[in-house]
Amino acid sequence: MNRTLLEVRSWTVDSVRARERVPVVRSIDFDLRRGEVCCVVGESGSGKTVLWRSLLGISRAGLAVSRGTAVLHTEAGPCELRGGRGPRAGWAGYVFQHPRESLDPFRTVGSQVAESIALAGRSPTPADVEARLAEVQLKDPASVAALHPHELSGGMAQRVAIAVALAAEPALLVADEPTTGLDWSVRREVVDLLGRLAADHGTTLVLISHDFAVVRRLASRVIVLYRGERMEDGPRGAFFEPGPGLHPYTRELQERARALSEGRPPPVVPEGEASDVGCRYAHRCARLHGDVPEGLLGRCRTEAPDDRRPAVAHGVQCLAIESSVVPRGVP
Repeated sequence: MNRTLLEVRSWTVDSVRARERVPVVRSIDFDLRRGEVCCVVGESGSGKTVLWRSLLGISRAGLAVSRGTAVLHTEAGPCELRGGRGPRAGWAGYVFQHPRESLDPFRTVGSQVAESIALAGRSPTPADVEARLAEVQLKDPASVAALHPHELSGGMAQRVAIAVALAAEPALLVADEPTTGLDWSVRREVVDLLGRLAADHGTTLVLISHDFAVVRRLASRVIVLYRGERMEDGPRGAFFEPGPGLHPYTRELQERARALSEGRPPPVVPEGEASDVGCRYAHRCARLHGDVPEGLLGRCRTEAPDDRRPAVAHGVQCLAIESSVVPRGVP
């Protein structure tokens, strides 16, 4: 079987305002392998959520895919995704940052889990529904099944959302900042639960996050986005143990995470506009990383970086990285 689950090439999403189109995700390339836990990181506004909602066909109003292809590899062969439509209903699941966005306030928890089970082509029974709720470690699943979403705590609502997303047995599960607003002890439980359930179901997991503590706990692979562009991607070891990544933006994110965990103020992010012709991070790189030679910085402001590959599985979009350029798609 092809180990690649999803191939994305030149994926571009525009914000459409009146007659103006402004790219918010710019020509993203990546491959997603079966069974991996891929963490997509970057600060707010980096395009993480826009990228994955557009791939699954659930973009907010005012956003439109303008270019690119996404091919899902199934047992029956490759299937190009158009508007998120895959080989069957429920082929992908999405856990929203705020779980009540995906839960119908007028219906019981049990009816929503049952509907998701039906998407996989099975006739759900009360026992099936309770088994799904027990799987996400909800106590007394029969009682929870009878509740409405407004009767759930934040942690319970997130677990129900995970149960609904997984009940259709998706090939891909996307969890969008699933620990936002939760206490640290609950955050760890939810993160560990996602990782275990994805492994148990053989589901490929994508975790969208800006929290490197969460990413470190779960990731087998990391993709770093900044202002709608891929800055770096690679296996866990490129970012953790030994890490900490090669792109200056990746190092900035890591330093911010360390500062917060140690109770120190994070680095001050300088003001400035990103370049549309060179590296979009150049204006911040110059002020946050004082060791950038002026000659190189001049190129960074005017020349778009190519895909430097220190290793075949590790790509960095940075002119300062010394490596051969390996074409995308080399195994």
